Amino acid sequence: MTSELDEIRKSICAGYDFEEIGIGEYLVHTDTYYDDGDEFHIVMKSTDGGYILTDEGHTMMWLSYDDYNFTEVRLRLLEGIIGQNNVTLENERISVFVDRPSTVGPALSSLIQAMMQVSNLRYLSRNNVANTFLEDIRTAFKESHLGNRCDFKKKIPVSEGNTLEPDIYIELDRPVLVFGAYNSERAKEVFINLLLAKELKQRYRTVVIIDNDAGISQKDQERLVNTANRPIIGAENVVKVTEEFIEA
Repeated sequence: MTSELDEIRKSICAGYDFEEIGIGEYLVHTDTYYDDGDEFHIVMKSTDGGYILTDEGHTMMWLSYDDYNFTEVRLRLLEGIIGQNNVTLENERISVFVDRPSTVGPALSSLIQAMMQVSNLRYLSRNNVANTFLEDIRTAFKESHLGNRCDFKKKIPVSEGNTLEPDIYIELDRPVLVFGAYNSERAKEVFINLLLAKELKQRYRTVVIIDNDAGISQKDQERLVNTANRPIIGAENVVKVTEEFIEA
C-alpha cells in the first residue's frame, strides 16, 4: 500500500495527510472544516478494484444537529449537488469510488466540494431564509395539476390605487387567493390582505398557510385562522388540503 499511497499523494494537494486507522483504511486530513470548527471527516478505504472515499455520513449528521427539514425544494437541491459533483448519496453517506490511485485526487476534490455545498444547505433553514417556506409552497402548487391555473404575480386592484397581491392566485369560477405567513411581519400583512379580499365585490375564497415554526404570535395566528376561509398550519400537503377546500 506504501507505493500506492505515494502515487495517491502525487495526485492530490500536497497539504493533505493520511492517518492509518485500519488495514487499508485511512483518515484523510484536508484542512477543510464545517462551520462549527470540526474538520471534514473523510475516510479512504481500499477495496477490490479500487478505493472508496466517504464522509461516513458526517455531513448529513451535521445538518441534523439543526433539526434540518428536507422539503421538496431542498431535496432537489441536494440531488443536484450530488449529481453535479459525480458522487453518490446512500444511507446518508456521501461517497465516490475510483479504480486507480492517480484518480484519487480529482475524486477527493469532488467529494470535498459536495460536502461543502451540502453543509451550506443549512443556510436555507427557516431561521436564515424565511422565503424558503414560501418557495416550497409555490413549487408544490406549480408542480401540481393546479399549476396551469396558478398565477404567482397576480395584482388585484383595490381602492385608491392600492393592489392586493396574493402569493398564489388560482383561476377558477370563484378564484382562490393563497397567502403564506412565514414570519410575524408577513402575518400582519396577510391579515390586512384577508380583510381587503372580504371587501372586494368579486367573491374570492382565501387560503392562508401558516409556518408554525416561524415564531408567529398566538394572537396573530388566531386572527389569520379566524379570517381566512381555509387556514392551513405547516407546508405539508398544502395542495391536497387546498384541493379538498375547492371541491367542498
